[in-house]
Amino acid sequence: MGGDGRPTASVSFDPSAGLWFRAATVVEMTNSPVGLLALVVYVGWVLTSVPLALAVYGLGRWLDDLGLALRYAGAALVGLVLAGTTALALFVDPVAGAVFVGLAAAAGVVLAAFPLYIGRQLLERWTTLAPERALEYAVLGWPVALVASLVVFLAPGGLGRYNVTFLTGGVAALAWVVLGLVVTLGPGVCGFAMYRLVARLE
Repeated sequence: MGGDGRPTASVSFDPSAGLWFRAATVVEMTNSPVGLLALVVYVGWVLTSVPLALAVYGLGRWLDDLGLALRYAGAALVGLVLAGTTALALFVDPVAGAVFVGLAAAAGVVLAAFPLYIGRQLLERWTTLAPERALEYAVLGWPVALVASLVVFLAPGGLGRYNVTFLTGGVAALAWVVLGLVVTLGPGVCGFAMYRLVARLE
C-alpha cells in the first residue's frame, strides 16, 4: 500500500528467469523428438567445427598428409557418435539411439563431407592451389561457414524468440535456401578469402 492509500505493485527481477526462458525456447524450437535430436546434432556440429578444423589442420601439418588427418578425425567422430548412440539406446530408448546415429551420419555428409568437397573444387577453380592445399583452405573456412549458418538459422529472432523453423511461405523458402547456400558454398568462399588474405600478407 502506497503512502496515498493506493495499492502498489512490487516487481522483482529474477536473472535466472531469462535463462530458463531461453532454454525452454530452445526445446520448443521443434515439435517432435526427432526434430529436437536434429537440432542437437546440428548445433553439435557447429560447436565442434572450430576445434575439429584446427585439430585436422595441425595434424595434417604434422603428418604432412591432410587426407590422412581427415581420416583420423573421421574415425574419432564415428567413435563419438557410436558412444552417444549406445548411451541413448541404453539409458533413453533404442529408437532414439537409432534415430541419433542416422541423423549424425546424414549431418556428417550434409554439413561436412559435401561442403568440404565443394569447397576444394571451388578453390581449385578460383586459385592455382594444388588439390591438397585447396582442401586445407576449405577445412579452415568450414567452421566459419557453419557458424555463419547458425547465425542465419537464429536470425529471425534468436534464442529468445524464433528461428527459421517458425517461418512460413516464401520467407521460409528463402531462409532455407540461404542457409543451404551458406553451408554448401561457405567453406569455399571463406577459404578463398583466407587465401587472398595470406597472399596479401606474404
